[in-house]
Amino acid sequence: MLVYHNNEVMRIDNRAPQEGEMVFLTLLNPNEQDIRHTVSELFQCPTQIVDDCLQEGVRPRLHTHHDIAYFPFFFLRDDWQLVEISVVMGSQFIIAILKEPMPFLGELEEEFDKSPEKMHSPGRAVYEFLDLCVHHYLDLVDNIEETVDTLESQIYDNPESSVASTIFSLKRTLHHVRRVFSDERSVVESLMHMGFSYSKPEENVYFMDLYDHINHIVDDVDSFREALSGLLDLQMAIKSDRMNSIMKTLTIVSTLFMPLSFIVGLYGTNFKVPEYSWHYGYLWLWGWILASVLVLFIIFKRRKWL
Repeated sequence: MLVYHNNEVMRIDNRAPQEGEMVFLTLLNPNEQDIRHTVSELFQCPTQIVDDCLQEGVRPRLHTHHDIAYFPFFFLRDDWQLVEISVVMGSQFIIAILKEPMPFLGELEEEFDKSPEKMHSPGRAVYEFLDLCVHHYLDLVDNIEETVDTLESQIYDNPESSVASTIFSLKRTLHHVRRVFSDERSVVESLMHMGFSYSKPEENVYFMDLYDHINHIVDDVDSFREALSGLLDLQMAIKSDRMNSIMKTLTIVSTLFMPLSFIVGLYGTNFKVPEYSWHYGYLWLWGWILASVLVLFIIFKRRKWL
């Protein structure tokens, strides 16, 4: 675990914090016994906090018991899957219980080594930790933006492409992360206004910054959800437009052949018509056919149907 003391950050074995120390401890995929030993015995947290740490799949919400705070938070994997973190916050410590390795946790340790003052209080330390999680949410925003642009180009290039399943899957993912991000925004808002003795008033500016970042991300996710719905409408509109164009062409072709069918049918009857005995009857027939097509063509052109 990391220990801040006298403006220095040290790495030592797990133990209870001593006078003047601030501790940041991460537990990677611990079992129930490890959680009870660390949270309850070493750090003297109440039973309610231990029970909270043992729960899984809980929506982010701030719980307090005897000036000890607990709240779930999430970090984002490269495959856009959210992984739950159980955060326990006391007057001299922060415990982060991870279900699987956090790829960018080393960035936080390097930041504490470089700037030890960022670990001088629980409020500032937990801000740095949560800010690191939220910062990597921006990768999700960038990836989704690129995906939406790619889908849009794909629909324009080929309206018949099968993108509906991809869009619906992405919308389900966005619905889930949007709900989580909204709950995390409420947690950060609670941290700003709870006024714990170990969270200094001047540190509220950091949580306000974190709150704004999450708020912007939630807004971006909402806009992406609307854009994905718009892509489905766009695909249907382009398909409908192309279908109308095809039907228009077929209708024009059919209309052009209607007088030809009438003329040919007229002269194909079993009754003798006067033109049969006329020397120029064959030319008359072709002239009538061509004139009918030309008249229809002129009418369609003037009405801008062609």
